Amino acid sequence: MRQPEEYYCTVCGGTDITVEAYCYWDNVEQNFAHFETADEGYDYCADCEDRAAGEFRPITDVKTLAQIAIKKEEANAAAATA
Repeated sequence: MRQPEEYYCTVCGGTDITVEAYCYWDNVEQNFAHFETADEGYDYCADCEDRAAGEFRPITDVKTLAQIAIKKEEANAAAATA
C-alpha cells in the first residue's frame, strides 16, 4: 500500500490549494471527469492568498490517516454487498 500524500504550499505549508486543471463534462455520469492539471497553469494558496508552488508530502496526521482508512473500508463494504 502506498503512503497517502497531501498537496501543500511550499511557502506557508498550508493545504488549502487550488490547482488549475482541465476537465470535461461527462453526460452519462453527470459529473466533471478526466481532470488533467494545466502545465502552464499555476497553484493558488488560500492560506497565503497568493500564487504558490505546490508539492506533495506524506500525510503524517493520525486523524487524516484514520479518515482515509475508514473511507476505504466503507468502499470495500459497499462493493462486497453490491
